[in-house]
Amino acid sequence: MTNVDLLYELIERGREGKNIGLNTGIKKIDKFTGGIQRGNYTLIFGLSGSGKSAWVLYNNIYRPLKDNPDKDIKIIYFSLEMSSDTLLAKLLSLYIYEEFGHIISYQKLMSWSEVLDDESYEYAMKGKTWLDSISSKLLIYDESLTSKSFYRIMMENLEEWGTFSKSPDGRRRIYTKNNEEQWVWVVIDHIGLCSPSPGSTKKEAIDDISHMSVSFRETCKVSFYVLMQQNRAASNMDRRKAELTELSDEDIKDSGDPYNDCLVCIGIYHPLKYKIKTHKGFPIIIENDNPAPEDFIGLRDTYRAAQLIKNRFGQSDKVVPVSFFGEIGYWKELPKASEIKDFRKYLSLNTALQEEEEDDSTVDNLTGEIQKPLTFSF
Repeated sequence: MTNVDLLYELIERGREGKNIGLNTGIKKIDKFTGGIQRGNYTLIFGLSGSGKSAWVLYNNIYRPLKDNPDKDIKIIYFSLEMSSDTLLAKLLSLYIYEEFGHIISYQKLMSWSEVLDDESYEYAMKGKTWLDSISSKLLIYDESLTSKSFYRIMMENLEEWGTFSKSPDGRRRIYTKNNEEQWVWVVIDHIGLCSPSPGSTKKEAIDDISHMSVSFRETCKVSFYVLMQQNRAASNMDRRKAELTELSDEDIKDSGDPYNDCLVCIGIYHPLKYKIKTHKGFPIIIENDNPAPEDFIGLRDTYRAAQLIKNRFGQSDKVVPVSFFGEIGYWKELPKASEIKDFRKYLSLNTALQEEEEDDSTVDNLTGEIQKPLTFSF
């Protein structure tokens, strides 16, 4: 089969509806990137505490697993920051909220301040069935990661899910899945915490893992979601004075190779970290020396902006304002700032969703046009 034949095979798959991506929960980002696709490499970066891990947990783990229970999905999660039990507890909090409307933070679930009450415990027990149902789809590795262990784990799983062979002309390696409709993607959270092999540097380890990810992406159509830290350059005083704290590829810490290797790059921008008062018309900080309990002092920690910095599939340099509710790691796309009647409603997860129900029209964050709810499906 020639390269031209391969292209037209993909076109035919698309005509059969087999190239439609999986929804991540942020429709504007999905609109530009196609959602979760086979054979993609997405880099996500931001400051510590900006919500990178929560972004991936919600958009690339919870949302596709919750919305597609009948699909053959395999997710390899290299969790270098969180233990597997912490990761699962955060997924459980999301499930409990969506299924039962009950907010149980990780701290509450773990009875850190007080013993978990009977009602919350009952919801947690009901959620166990769902966690059990995804246990064979979500493979968590929470030990140290080197380039060698990364390659070994990838090969062990891929050889279980398919077969490697040589092309007839001997010029390339071919991977054939046991189930052609299977979805496989990998999360590395985060790659800056990988361990270098003896005699090598951390940058070399990062670059080796990134380059191997490109090879697996090309050969096996595996997708990758790689998390990286942002350096502190964006927070220096000169950039703050010039209002240039939004992220760029130059803000990525440790190595530039993952940015060069990726097809899509998303920056999680957290303006409160820079003491920015407004962003895209959204009030972040409203100064009040003696605020009353009912006073609105800004969206503060509930506001983020997802910056589409690089996109090999289409438009980039897009900014999508989003709400982030850190108590359970829930993300929600925001309407245009000028169309919001009361910003205080976006300080609470329940009232933010209530506002959405009251007005089923939305405003395109990018064009400003009033639209009915997006029906873009994946």
